Amino acid sequence: MAPRTFSIQTLGCRVNQYEAEQLAQLLRDRGLVSAGDAPADLRLVHTCSVTIQAAGKSRQTARRSTLSLPVLTGTSEPEPTEQANQPAATGQTARVILTGCWATSDPAAARAIPGVDAVITHHDDVASEIDRLLSAWASPADESHSVNPTIGHGANVGGDQIDGLRDDQNNSTYPRPDTSALPQQLAESEGNQKSFNRPTVSVTVNGKIDRRPTRRAGFASLPLLGQHQTGRQRALLKIQDGCDAHCTYCIIPQLRPTLWSKPIDDTVEEARRLVDSGHVELVLTGIFLGAYGHSTALRRRQNVATPAEATAHARSSGFDVGSGTDARSVRSPLANLVDALCTRVPGLRRLRLSSLEPGDLAGDLLSALKSHEQVVPHFHLPLQSGSDRLLRKMNRQYTRSDFLRMADEVREAFDRPALTTDVIAGFPGEDDAAFADTAQVVRDVGFIHVHAFHFSPRPRTAAARWQKDFIRGPVVGERIETLRAIADENSLAFRRSFVGETVELLVEHDAVASPSETLRHGRCERYFDVWFDDATAQPGDFVRACVDSVTKTRTTGSVLSPHPVLSGEQSTP
Repeated sequence: MAPRTFSIQTLGCRVNQYEAEQLAQLLRDRGLVSAGDAPADLRLVHTCSVTIQAAGKSRQTARRSTLSLPVLTGTSEPEPTEQANQPAATGQTARVILTGCWATSDPAAARAIPGVDAVITHHDDVASEIDRLLSAWASPADESHSVNPTIGHGANVGGDQIDGLRDDQNNSTYPRPDTSALPQQLAESEGNQKSFNRPTVSVTVNGKIDRRPTRRAGFASLPLLGQHQTGRQRALLKIQDGCDAHCTYCIIPQLRPTLWSKPIDDTVEEARRLVDSGHVELVLTGIFLGAYGHSTALRRRQNVATPAEATAHARSSGFDVGSGTDARSVRSPLANLVDALCTRVPGLRRLRLSSLEPGDLAGDLLSALKSHEQVVPHFHLPLQSGSDRLLRKMNRQYTRSDFLRMADEVREAFDRPALTTDVIAGFPGEDDAAFADTAQVVRDVGFIHVHAFHFSPRPRTAAARWQKDFIRGPVVGERIETLRAIADENSLAFRRSFVGETVELLVEHDAVASPSETLRHGRCERYFDVWFDDATAQPGDFVRACVDSVTKTRTTGSVLSPHPVLSGEQSTP
């Protein structure tokens, strides 16, 4: 029987969260509806594998999805039972699909979980594979053959292999839509998707750009978004996928090796739809955002293209390169995209970029960012280490001085920009001197938040082989606490500089999530939260508030206007 309701559990980064929205959009287009709090007919788990901990949690979540457990809606997890996959509220046994990075890095382990019907990896055409599964499950004979034969690293789990775990019942009390026309809906929506998503890719063959009509693999085959994203006021907008930089600690280039950039026109169209759905702040995200519009994330290779090749690639991808053919005159594709979004998307109030490195934030991109008032003065600049020795060992594409120079340029271009970062603590060979270099950079740059995490050896990465240099014992945790303490001091000083000033807040929390009935919570342009008392403010509203007081854990303000700021108004200086 064809699934009629669905749920999606998502682990990992913003790219994963965006892709989960795409999966939901695809399923809605195919006639399924969200199960909400009820048991779903189809359960998707979009997994993460960036660290050992993320991979373990993905495996655990996948197992729980096949058990008689409620759908996870947050970070807390219920204790599993020994009872296997039970019928959903509709009376049929739930189907389970695993997608994402852990499904790609450990497909055999994913396939081996009892009750998992399909494993779809980044190397597969995600949309086509889901369509094929839905069509097969809609067939009366779907239990008699495998519905997920091996493709790429896909699973080979047929219905007959999990019959012993199932106890079909017909006691449905949950309202369900009519899906008798599902096969026809699949055919129609597939046709619509092809026309909207431009099924062509650019590939490099013998140093030349070759535009080929072909089905997009991975999540690039999924539809652009057009509905309000679940539980979000700031919409995620993925514009890039893939990485070939091969930092020595990172497994992602093995899982997402093909670089892909969303054409400008598609990005603008998607942004318009998201704004029309109620999102007035967009967050651009990607696996390697600075590689947007490029065929490689390696800057040394980006810079050696011949003029003709650079121009041909830019034009074939929909980027403005002017009339010249000099590679040095080709404008940054990301700068072109920022210009397009800020000038062609009516109602867009804020544009935020998720992550940039030295070499990205330079020249015309920095000029484009500071020339548009929609671009907020908040930048996430992943440091990883402040030691030149470790940066070389990590295979990062910058030095300590490069990073500090980038931070100085950002501070010169923007008034008091909020800067945040990532740091790996305990990377193989990190001695006290190397950590001291990192801590000093965190102080000097003034990062207001540091996402510091333990080094996690990932399979088939160079750093995983350096076991003799692993840092063991409590020292890694102590270093993380030191970095967080420095960031807390930076944050307190940074927020204090705004006391008495007016900020514009995007309201995010309703009364249920607040400590009192009237207390509200909003995020300002520089990303820190401000709490204020106003019962009329609703999630998604913009309000102006004066920053009144700051503590280590909270910033408090008072609303200046009695009504939410309208979308056409501009904030006061």
